[in-house]
Amino acid sequence: MPLLDLGYRSWEGNRTPRILRWTVVALTGITMVWRGYWLRSMLVIALTPALFSVLGFFMFEQGIKQPEPRRFVARIVQQQFKSPELAKSLTDDPDAARHDVWAQFLMWFFRYPQAFSMVVVFGLVAPRLISYDLRSRAYLLYLSRPMTPFEYLVGKGAVLWFLLTLIATLPALFVYFCGVLLSPQWQVIEQTWDLPLRILLATIALALPTSAAAICYSSMTTESRFAGFAWFATWVVGWVTYAVLTSTEMFDPSDSQTLVSKWQFISPYHTLGQLQAISFGISNDQDPFWFPVIASVLVTLIGFFVAYRRIAGVLKA
Repeated sequence: MPLLDLGYRSWEGNRTPRILRWTVVALTGITMVWRGYWLRSMLVIALTPALFSVLGFFMFEQGIKQPEPRRFVARIVQQQFKSPELAKSLTDDPDAARHDVWAQFLMWFFRYPQAFSMVVVFGLVAPRLISYDLRSRAYLLYLSRPMTPFEYLVGKGAVLWFLLTLIATLPALFVYFCGVLLSPQWQVIEQTWDLPLRILLATIALALPTSAAAICYSSMTTESRFAGFAWFATWVVGWVTYAVLTSTEMFDPSDSQTLVSKWQFISPYHTLGQLQAISFGISNDQDPFWFPVIASVLVTLIGFFVAYRRIAGVLKA
């Protein structure tokens, strides 16, 4: 029989359950991403700050019995974390302050080195996730199977979530369990049992809006460099604008509001930082609670909606 006479035939083999069909896209994307030498090197570098966090946990646990390490950690808490009340509590009763100090160290780990690493890694990977498929029409290969555009987008997002897990979640859990092992008493688990859950919550708070924005940018163009420029410009312009506005407010003695509450909506970095502070339970009472939550939800919904409409529109065309 000629090949052209075969036509289309139904698939007779085993099918992947619908709830797991997005994993085909995710595994393909992770495999392609993992081939990059520079990305693997960046991931290794991103794990380095975890060692400094472990050192902080070690100094704190040593400070429970020795005054000198205790004063050292208290200075870090007061100067770097801007929390003089916690520093005083640490000096007076370090055992009672353990939960809040550990949360501060984990928050620092998420807030500074890992957030920077996330921006760089996502900027290297995310712009090519969908733009390359649109340019080469490779998305037709995925969607020719029984797969919806939504499942396709979830699979692309899972590539970024996997990278963020390697960058932030697993190292943070490693730091926490090192703290448990360094503690002289096992009661520490009872005091800090909620911190692993807070690490997962902070990861979700960081992963959803950032992946939605990155995928949205990638879906809007067939040139990955444009999507990469939009991604980095969002963070840089937001940061610079926030810095300029807050620097002028610092010289206004009549302003009693916190700077974060007034201008954080301009900077994605500071908005997500406030959301992570809420996740770790160390947010300032004067800072807004609902704004970063609502902003992150809106960015997540709008980002994935725009990407979905883009993919669905290309298929109809």
